[in-house]
Amino acid sequence: MHHTRMIALCLCVSIALNVYLLWPGLHNAQQPLQQHQPSVVTSPGADRIVEVPVTSQQPAAPLAAKGTLQSGRTTVSEARQWFDSGEYARVEQYIIEALRESPHSADLLLLEADLMLATKPLATAVLHFYTLLELAVFSPQQHADLTKRTETLVSNAVNALYNARDWDLLARFIEPLYQLNSRDEYLTLKLAEAYARQQKFTLMEDTLASLEPDNPGARSIRQRYGYINDSINNNQQEDGTTISPDTAYTRIALTRYGDQFIVDANVLKHPAALLIDTGASSTAISFELYRVLQRNNSIQVMGLFDVRTAGGLIRSPLVRIQSMWLGPFELVDIGVLVLPRNTMLNTDGLLGMNVLKQFNFKLEQGSSELLLTPR
Repeated sequence: MHHTRMIALCLCVSIALNVYLLWPGLHNAQQPLQQHQPSVVTSPGADRIVEVPVTSQQPAAPLAAKGTLQSGRTTVSEARQWFDSGEYARVEQYIIEALRESPHSADLLLLEADLMLATKPLATAVLHFYTLLELAVFSPQQHADLTKRTETLVSNAVNALYNARDWDLLARFIEPLYQLNSRDEYLTLKLAEAYARQQKFTLMEDTLASLEPDNPGARSIRQRYGYINDSINNNQQEDGTTISPDTAYTRIALTRYGDQFIVDANVLKHPAALLIDTGASSTAISFELYRVLQRNNSIQVMGLFDVRTAGGLIRSPLVRIQSMWLGPFELVDIGVLVLPRNTMLNTDGLLGMNVLKQFNFKLEQGSSELLLTPR
């Protein structure tokens, strides 16, 4: 009995000793699994949260095994190849780590600007461009190129939205830029007109107040959209539903789709069945139609915009369409949104109020016709 107790005691001591000696190995064996869990970080200069997988114990260079940061490793040129291939998450991770080592690298900052332009709303990207222009890290040529590019991005988007008469989206694009620089006469006048077109006359006056009292552009806007004498007429005109019996109008046949109607349009010489949506302020085409149009046309992408839809907030690219026909009427150089893939299953897009309000229009539900007359 005594020997049995001694054997049992020795066995317990042996087991305890083995556990003690093996514990560091078991603990270390679990480390790689923990290191592959996603770590939430914020991209420099960005406003979104990105999940980045941590793959190394060295916080200064977690991508060292792939060769990403220092000499002999991935260069900015190689990262640009990732960018051109659409590997935005990979580029973003590279920029995060590279800027920690070289926060004043002009090439890295320009790459980050390109990434923001490809993944963020256009207004956010342009604001970032303005911030970069304040830095003293660029050569004179780089600074000049960045200045010209920023101005081009703004003017192209403003012109496309203006030509499309998309006053709501135009105002939302300019507002953050105006807040940054309320002395910019071009943006001030465009924003004031966008407000006036929406009959937001108080906002129009608040915007024009940043200009000199005798500014000719401000005077012109007040004369054209003066709400003191013309507000009633403007309200009647903006309704867009009244056509006088004596007015010459064009009838366009529609296809009934449930309680809604589809109109046959033509986008860049390609037929497009657009769902008439009087609740949508913007006109949009499906991703599938956009891919078809790309085959034979060079379509300029202005940037991304956040748009509210019946299904919630979506981020869609704004593209420049050089020609769109609605019956006998042509719309030239207009901005059109591209909806996400598989959003429009039975039509090629939406015909919004920004196009319809360019006409006096009426939906004849009984005969399934759209009556149009130019304003």
